[in-house]
Formats: sequence, structure tokens, C-alpha cells
Amino acid sequence: MAFDMEVHMKERCVIESLHAEKIAPNDIHRRLLNVYRDQTMDVCTVRRWVARFSSGSSDVKDKPCSGRPCTAVTPRNEERLDQLIHVNRQIMYRELCTELNIGFSALETMVAM
Repeated sequence: MAFDMEVHMKERCVIESLHAEKIAPNDIHRRLLNVYRDQTMDVCTVRRWVARFSSGSSDVKDKPCSGRPCTAVTPRNEERLDQLIHVNRQIMYRELCTELNIGFSALETMVAM
């Protein structure tokens, strides 16, 4: 997950640069596909970023989203996760979620840290 965020940040920088060179969104997307392959953002996302840069924004970071913060990522859960993985390196995500009594996305957040 952290890797995906890093790739998307790089893609946004490329989009900003190619947009400044007056490259069309579809062509930008094709270029991104050549480099990032199956991790490339969708063409509609490229268009959305081009529109954002066209309106004068130069920030490549996502705007903060409203919503409920992740409350399952606690020092206690992180310590327990480390223990469970140390005891059984082959443990499945499903089992970890059950043992920690947390959701899949919270577990992904903790694993990515």
C-alpha cells in the first residue's frame, strides 16, 4: 500500500510535467502505462489531475479527506501483530484480522508501516 502511494505520487509529478508540455491526458496515460504498467492510475484519474493542474493547482498531494480515522491502529495491536507474525510467518491476513479483531484495511495500514 505504501508502495502504491509512492508510485501515485511519482505519476502525479509526471502528469504535472507532461501537462505543462501540453501533452493530452490520453497520451500522458499511455506514457505512464509504459513505465508503471499495471500500477498505473486509470485514465479518468489522469484527466482529473490534468484538470486540477489546468485550474492552477501545483500540489501533487491528495486533498485531505473527511471520514472516520483508523482507530484499530494502536500500539497494542501493532505489538500483537508483530508477535503473531513472529510466531507464524505463514499466517494469513484473514487469521490476523480475526486474532486482532480488526478489519482488513486497518491490517493493511499496520503492515505497510
